[in-house]
Amino acid sequence: MSQRRGREMSMLAKVGFYTSLGFILPSGILGGYLFGWWIDGWLHTAPVLGIIGAFAGGAAGFIEILRILKRVEKNESGSDTDSGFGAR
Repeated sequence: MSQRRGREMSMLAKVGFYTSLGFILPSGILGGYLFGWWIDGWLHTAPVLGIIGAFAGGAAGFIEILRILKRVEKNESGSDTDSGFGAR
């Protein structure tokens, strides 16, 4: 019974982990926009830097998702080869 419970917790942990990935991209966009909006207010440049910040935050969020998924894939496959984008 405890082995079954361990598998269920492992499955629930994985569901929670992959669900949390859905918050990275919107958080990056929102954070980038708010930072750009703050600088816009300081420099009086209208919404220009807010929009640029939103795009930069979205790109950063997307790259972070790719890095996390690559790390998870590497850990699950058990390989120790560092190749390609975002390898650590």
